[in-house]
Amino acid sequence: MSDSSSSKCCSNSGYAYAHLLLRLWVGMRLFMAGLDKFRWGNGSTTTFGLDNYARKTEPLAKLMSDNSFLPEAACQGFAATIGYILIPVGIWVAIGLFTELGLLAAGLVFLMLGFGLAALPDDTEMVTNIGLSILIVAAALVTSKAKTFSFDGILSRKKAE
Repeated sequence: MSDSSSSKCCSNSGYAYAHLLLRLWVGMRLFMAGLDKFRWGNGSTTTFGLDNYARKTEPLAKLMSDNSFLPEAACQGFAATIGYILIPVGIWVAIGLFTELGLLAAGLVFLMLGFGLAALPDDTEMVTNIGLSILIVAAALVTSKAKTFSFDGILSRKKAE
């Protein structure tokens, strides 16, 4: 005869593992996209730095403003800040502190990226990359009650003790 508490444990662990994997993927994707904004070069010539950020994002802002209805100042503001938003939101989601709020922020960041891509003439990446990312964020939000493997989960266990 099976114990109801053990079946409850095992059914919740699947959601907890799913939530962990989804949250880590979203956090990694945002963090690495932000880190890439500071990268220049390939292989042994790769460097990371603030000067690389401007070299990489200024042409992006120009491309967006030249090929869309968006004003140049808005495109420059977006390009100047997006890397600084991606990195902390990625870390926030990965560690799972205020999980639902962090995931909402991640979803909004993906929507911002999608809006920027949609403003460009060739927006195929928006559907395939950004759309899939938003679905993954939504799945992480749906499973967020099973946040066992997160700072939220650790803090709630400490409160219960």
